[in-house]
Amino acid sequence: MKEKRIEAIASLENALDEIESGEGLSTFVEGHGLQSRRFRFNWSEPSLLISYDLPTGRVLSPEDDQRSDDAEAGAAIRLAIVLLRAFEQGKPEAFEDGSLSVYCDDDGARYEILADDGSVIDEQEGWSGLASRLECVFENLADDLMIIWP
Repeated sequence: MKEKRIEAIASLENALDEIESGEGLSTFVEGHGLQSRRFRFNWSEPSLLISYDLPTGRVLSPEDDQRSDDAEAGAAIRLAIVLLRAFEQGKPEAFEDGSLSVYCDDDGARYEILADDGSVIDEQEGWSGLASRLECVFENLADDLMIIWP
């Protein structure tokens, strides 16, 4: 699992570089045509599930929409990298009460924390609640670490 995690993080970092270069996202992109390409990333382990399905490369859309697509995909990629690193050594203390599932698609971003029996412990639209939990994970790191949330 550790090798897969390292590969996933490297691929996500590559995808982020693609977005930031302005040349267009190609890593984790599925579909074809001018308006039907999708950025899809999925990660599944017992304590962490990440599922992204976002539009990208919609060349017939207005430039503002294209920039918005890139910004949303970039934010999702950054969050996936943070989550994969946070769960590297197992489940962080801030999530000991359940498994974390993070989703981002056409309906927006959301997360849920599920108990072992499948009951919902916490669920929210957006990522602000998740950001608060993750701040606890990283609070013991160097003072110069700054996480900027989408």
